[in-house]
Amino acid sequence: MKTKIKYLIIGFVLCLILIYTISLVKCEVLTHMHYDEFKNEYKQNTMLGDMEFFKVLEYETCGVAKVYYVSEGKKGGNVLTFAYEDGIWKEVSWNAIWSKSGGADNVIYPYLWHWIY
Repeated sequence: MKTKIKYLIIGFVLCLILIYTISLVKCEVLTHMHYDEFKNEYKQNTMLGDMEFFKVLEYETCGVAKVYYVSEGKKGGNVLTFAYEDGIWKEVSWNAIWSKSGGADNVIYPYLWHWIY
């Protein structure tokens, strides 16, 4: 009986690791595919400074994308949502995920560890 429980727990943990890994790979693939589209789109938001890197979290064929930007010096993380209108990406919402200054204190899946910067 203890062996079955042990294998069940190991299987559950492996499934969680697999799901998490697939999420990371999806974001990396989307970022690679759409890098040129979003590398400067954060500039639409004048409240944000320069960005160190970004990850495309979602990219929908209906013309909606969510992009996670990490500021220069890793001072904060923001998710900008864009809509594709009239041939260009336009920012439709901004969500401050985390900030070293304390203005935000959240995490974003799958980049759960970024809030420790």
